[in-house]
Amino acid sequence: MEIKEVVLEEERLEIERFLSNFHLTFEDDIDLTLSLREDEKLIATASASDNIVKCVAVADEYRHKNHLGKLMSALIKELNQKGVDHVFAYTRPEHIEIFKRLGFRPIVQTMNLTFLERNGDIRATLKSLKETYGLTNEAKGSVVINANPLTKGHLHLIEEARKHHETLLVFVVSEDRSFFPFEDRIAIIEEALKDKENVVVLPTGDYLVSFATFPKYFQKHEESIREEHALIDVLTFKQHYMKAFNITDRYVGKEPYSAMTDTYNQTMKRYLCDGLHIIDRKKHDSTPISASTVRKLLKNNGLEAAKPYIPKATYDYLRSEKGQKIIKDIKTHDKRH
Repeated sequence: MEIKEVVLEEERLEIERFLSNFHLTFEDDIDLTLSLREDEKLIATASASDNIVKCVAVADEYRHKNHLGKLMSALIKELNQKGVDHVFAYTRPEHIEIFKRLGFRPIVQTMNLTFLERNGDIRATLKSLKETYGLTNEAKGSVVINANPLTKGHLHLIEEARKHHETLLVFVVSEDRSFFPFEDRIAIIEEALKDKENVVVLPTGDYLVSFATFPKYFQKHEESIREEHALIDVLTFKQHYMKAFNITDRYVGKEPYSAMTDTYNQTMKRYLCDGLHIIDRKKHDSTPISASTVRKLLKNNGLEAAKPYIPKATYDYLRSEKGQKIIKDIKTHDKRH
């Protein structure tokens, strides 16, 4: 039995063909893949994108020989050597026990998927975050934003939400898969909200992720992908964040463009019920303001065209050397999030 990292293009193509037998797709964001062979025959594979395990498959005739355990152990060792200790995985419910034996703990579970972590504890992490920001047990409102970049639309949402609460938590998605790095996004938001006494800006940590990371290979249909991702994220928020921070209400902007975001909003409405408030988007010249609109303007028309859509904190950042580099990046790349 041999476990090795997949490096060559012909090896990757073999992995793709192997995964297709299980109705799985090799995803573009994968940066580490291992193969397991017996007598030179490919019998199993496992991959990772950053700290998320993806594309795990074992040939049917070898499933009862603990090959998955050996392969996953090797994958985790490789991730650890790269400095990745906190590892996440999405798996079907029937595989949960295998992952538990490897040290994974379930975070939430749906009918089709289980979201797990290894070398982490969501409850302890959120408790520590609460203590770090000196938050009490009083009831709170919440907003979760990526802010890629922060717009006047985001500020409108926050202003509407904070009217109804003594304390409003503004969670900033910590995942770094956007044009604007997390440390810059949260700094811009803190600057824009520095005079709002009842607003607390804090990171989400690793648990609330953007749509970029959810593994599409489990589902054949785009609608199923959207619904399953939304459900995992909503359940994580409801079962863990709302409980840890005593959050009673969450506020989101109405989504006129993105089918993914609209699906997410509707899923939240089903599970948060009266605790979910969908706020009409702020508009500029009849156009709903969104981060994607701002990026499009930056890409096609430049900073001054985007100025009416963004607050001073974002504008000042984009005028800086770092901001100018991001505008250049936006002009030459096509990153959605």
